[in-house]
Amino acid sequence: MEMAAVGGVLVIMLITVLVGLLVAGLVLKLSVRLVAGFSTGYGRALLTVLAAAALGFVVNIVLTMVFGVGGGLMGGGLSGNDPDAAAAAMAGAGMAMMGVMAVSAIVNLFIIAACVNWIIKRPGGIAIGYGRSLLVALVYLLIFIVIGIIATVLMSVLGLGAGMMSGL
Repeated sequence: MEMAAVGGVLVIMLITVLVGLLVAGLVLKLSVRLVAGFSTGYGRALLTVLAAAALGFVVNIVLTMVFGVGGGLMGGGLSGNDPDAAAAAMAGAGMAMMGVMAVSAIVNLFIIAACVNWIIKRPGGIAIGYGRSLLVALVYLLIFIVIGIIATVLMSVLGLGAGMMSGL
């Protein structure tokens, strides 16, 4: 792949992350409004999303290391050319990755709730409490699940999924 193509992909990825963070701030603002009954500032919601993303990134790296996922994914830990052993290793790595994803989703829920509790305050300056923050985080994640389902359906209806997967 040419360097220009790699640079273009990196720019598109950066724009996607920035737009995703901006949308996540709006979704968090909506979640707080639905659960806590007041509207927080967009800057504070964006700061909360950034803090949760940074903490979640570090925790996910640690979880990946604890579960041992990634060490032999490319077959480096296998000796010989036994295809059955390679298939078993890949299946085991896939199961470990699914375990990391499940634990990560639960841990990220608590990370988001902690960040909401630390950063977002009621108009009087009082914290909304961890229980309510947990409910805000749950609504936040549910909104993103719904957005993901809608995006998937739209892409499949429009035929974009197959085009993207084929590289067209």
